[in-house]
Amino acid sequence: MTMPRRTSSLGKASNLFWIATGVSGLFAAFNFANAFFLAYFPLFLKDINFTPVQIAFTIALPNIVRIFATPVMTSISDRAGRRRHSMALFSVIALISFWVLIYSNDYWVVIGLVVFLSIFYTPIQPLQDAYAYETVSTLGLNYGPMRSWGSIAFVVATLIGGWYLTFGEPAELLFLTVGSLGVLALTSVLLPGMPSESRSSSKESVWAAEELRDPQFLLVVLSGGLLLGSFSALYAFASIFWLSVGISDAMVGGLWAIGTLAEIGIFVWGGFFMRHLGAWGLMVTGGVASIIRWMLFPYATETWSAVLLQLLHAGSFGMVFLGMVAYTSKLVSSKRLGTAQGLTQTAFGVVMGVSGIASGWLYAVEQAYAFYLMAGICCVGVLTLMLVTKRV
Repeated sequence: MTMPRRTSSLGKASNLFWIATGVSGLFAAFNFANAFFLAYFPLFLKDINFTPVQIAFTIALPNIVRIFATPVMTSISDRAGRRRHSMALFSVIALISFWVLIYSNDYWVVIGLVVFLSIFYTPIQPLQDAYAYETVSTLGLNYGPMRSWGSIAFVVATLIGGWYLTFGEPAELLFLTVGSLGVLALTSVLLPGMPSESRSSSKESVWAAEELRDPQFLLVVLSGGLLLGSFSALYAFASIFWLSVGISDAMVGGLWAIGTLAEIGIFVWGGFFMRHLGAWGLMVTGGVASIIRWMLFPYATETWSAVLLQLLHAGSFGMVFLGMVAYTSKLVSSKRLGTAQGLTQTAFGVVMGVSGIASGWLYAVEQAYAFYLMAGICCVGVLTLMLVTKRV
């Protein structure tokens, strides 16, 4: 997080530090919550006797739901001019759903709860990014350092999780997801409104906007969805795979943390990478890193090799995500940015949902096949980027 270099009508430069702090808090709270969900929810499912196919299907559900729910919920929020209040409301509904989920062990009850909470949980991230990027354009804040606090929170959460699993149960870690969503809801309502958060400026249907139907924008959305959607096997099976090859419980948390530390470097130095590579270059570089990572993942059965591959998270997630968010903000106006970010989540959800279910079947046949599928998806993502002519 850095102090902005210029003021705006929203406040003096001395007060903008607190806005930057609040945006950083949004990212930190969401990623702290999400870390336990991504890293340890599969272990919770394994503990309640879900099969690999059932685990993969359950983990894929939020990504299937986001295909339909996220663009609808983000567009409603944009039209209402209530991004911050939407984030708060969605967080409260999600935390209640997570609370109930912790005490559930019936397959169909778990499935139903995951579907319901995903309707409200998945739109939170694109709304955060939309709000954050509007502070960039309106107040001159720096997105990368603010977003890095989300990654720092993710590291802290995974380290806590790895330590706690040495004596505790995965289900108990999900209570920290509940608490973090409460912090997120409070932070959302305390932040000031942005110019686009006005009902009078949002009466026109967001779907009527030509900028959301621009083929160049849609190609970027598709490529970003493919590259980030390639993480389905990682989220569903990384912890299970590492434990199966003899890596310790504590080191599993450390591996998640190492990947995120590498990602933090990209966010902190995001301005440098953006100047030298541009948004398109960031996404291509990250896509190539992803191909290498997933091809080698099944062979990283020693701690040292797993650590080396986790460092590629800097490219496969950090560069792709930073490039995609920056690209979207350059191609779409602020008042439709929430919807645009929601569309990227839809593309991400389609790929994650389909590939997540497929990876479950493949993992049950041969562990390596699930990760080879991810590498193939990334190849398609990089090739899609080659079709983009509006390179920024």
